[in-house]
Amino acid sequence: MKKVALSLLAAILIAASCVKEDYFGKSGLNEILYFTITQQAGNTIIDQDSLIIRIPVAPSANLAQLSADSISLSSYASISPGVGDVQDFSQPVTYTVTAENGSAADYTVIVTRGSSTPQLDNGSLDEWYTPSGKNYQEPGKDDNTIWATGNAGVVTLTTPNVSPTVVSGTDRASEMVTKDLGALGQLTGQRMAAGTTFTGKFILDIANPLNSTKFGVPFTGSPKSFTVSYTYAPGSPYRDGRGNILSKEDSCDIYLLLENRDNNQVKRLATGWFRSGTTVASYTDITIPLTYGALPAGTPAYQFPANGLFGSVADPVTHITFVAASSAYGATYEGGTNTRLVINNVRMNY
Repeated sequence: MKKVALSLLAAILIAASCVKEDYFGKSGLNEILYFTITQQAGNTIIDQDSLIIRIPVAPSANLAQLSADSISLSSYASISPGVGDVQDFSQPVTYTVTAENGSAADYTVIVTRGSSTPQLDNGSLDEWYTPSGKNYQEPGKDDNTIWATGNAGVVTLTTPNVSPTVVSGTDRASEMVTKDLGALGQLTGQRMAAGTTFTGKFILDIANPLNSTKFGVPFTGSPKSFTVSYTYAPGSPYRDGRGNILSKEDSCDIYLLLENRDNNQVKRLATGWFRSGTTVASYTDITIPLTYGALPAGTPAYQFPANGLFGSVADPVTHITFVAASSAYGATYEGGTNTRLVINNVRMNY
């Protein structure tokens, strides 16, 4: 029986090697899926119907000397101009995307100077959409949103743990719940799944789940503090990733980081961090001041950058990371069962 199976496998491999590369036809997809430029100051808006891309940049940016620093395309497609090619964005610039089969699409990129006191797009968290082919919602109008959650990973084992909740009328907020993933999660040391809402992207990496989260989006403001409305209810029992019940109380994390990202080096410019395990039954505003530069002695270790790098006053802000998590130690798969954090109306104070 084994010989038959091996013979069959060999036949399949031989047949596959004889199939022409374009046997099933070459791809005709030619879309820009993601596009950012240097000194970007807010969210990229891509209109696939009109093929127009709109991008805000820092008020001080030289529009005539900017370039794309990150582009994502349809599979097998190419683009011209490319990443790093300096363009004059004082007027609309055309980017041509060519599909594998040669068909082309011309996108028009329109760049405008943003505000010197920018806010996070959809900081109210009123807008939510359903990603294509999914059964859960994410904050934002569409896939171009600056917001993300860990729902794509959690739904492989259970229902989503981040969802919109109605505050009143059309006012919505983001509800995050720490879920016990049971025996299946416990097998890989990932039994507890904290709910998270953050700026960035979540691209599921099953081999290394912690690598799925890509924090941070372009931003150029320098706020003095940030304010958020929230409620919190810690749950129990408190377990670690292996399912062990620990003698700990849960707490939430809400923090904001300003960064300078240049040549693949990330330097922390400002830190604002709130961690608390106190139950808050009704919506309460908290304002967290931002500390610019190195953190003072006595600051909890968890607030320091993993790479230890702080920037100087000469470094411009290029990115912002905002994170809210129902369990502060969710990154190590710890938390209280059914811990619940709700946030609403994230805003910068200048």
